[in-house]
Amino acid sequence: MYNYNELNYFITIAKAKSFVGAAKSLGVSSSALSHSMRNLETRLSLRLFNRTTRSLSLTEAGEQLYKQIAPLYRQINEEVAALGDYLDTPSGTIRINASNIAIENFIYPKLSQFSLRYPQIKIEIQCDNNLVDIVKQGFDMGCRIGNDLAKEMVAVKISEPLRMALVASPDYLRQRTKPKQINDLDQHLLIGKKVSTQYGMESIWEFSDKGNIIQYHPISHFTINNHLRKQATLDGLGISWIGYPDVKNELASGQLIELLPEYSITYEPFYIYYPSRKGHSNVFRLVLEALKN
Repeated sequence: MYNYNELNYFITIAKAKSFVGAAKSLGVSSSALSHSMRNLETRLSLRLFNRTTRSLSLTEAGEQLYKQIAPLYRQINEEVAALGDYLDTPSGTIRINASNIAIENFIYPKLSQFSLRYPQIKIEIQCDNNLVDIVKQGFDMGCRIGNDLAKEMVAVKISEPLRMALVASPDYLRQRTKPKQINDLDQHLLIGKKVSTQYGMESIWEFSDKGNIIQYHPISHFTINNHLRKQATLDGLGISWIGYPDVKNELASGQLIELLPEYSITYEPFYIYYPSRKGHSNVFRLVLEALKN
């Protein structure tokens, strides 16, 4: 294996046609350059330079070596410089895994204008209501409620605390008695979602009563795991338990009515999480900053 520093020194001397000029360019002494070139010539068993006290020129062997390796070194320098450009310019891909409510209410509103501002940045968002291993599945960051995550994860808050709401449409309630207690929900049609299709587990509804958490296990006649749960509620299919940000406009317009608001529970804010504070690209930092604001 050749000493690549010596080859780099050789190219620099050949370009400068001067040991003094090359030494100044490289930030080393002329004597160190001379020593390196003597070592290189000894290893090659060839003389590379014709040297006098006033001039310096390449030998025939030196000319051939320079023509062969100078373009290669130039290409290497260009590729390394391109890596620097990648870190400094806003282009690349960021993959995000998040729950539906986080995407619709916090992530998309914050990244829609960002995406227009930085069209070179490719953003891939996957909706997943289960907690996943973002490193194993190749995501740059994830988003979930609360910062109680694995120790190696960094958590950054991107929202206010999440309040939940129990809601139904006026059409649905027109033919039924409004529930006055949580157990009254047993007499109603419920719209739920399943945490895992593999095990068929339906998501538990949680309420707060004087600081105590009450868990209600719904037996839903209609389950759906995406944004159409709100549409099903608007269509009068039953009562759903849903994040307040998802239905605040419909509640304000009267399209939906909140039930048992005195039992409403509020969870921690949403957090973006990722595995390390170090080594992130400029693109990652730009996306993270947009989500924090």
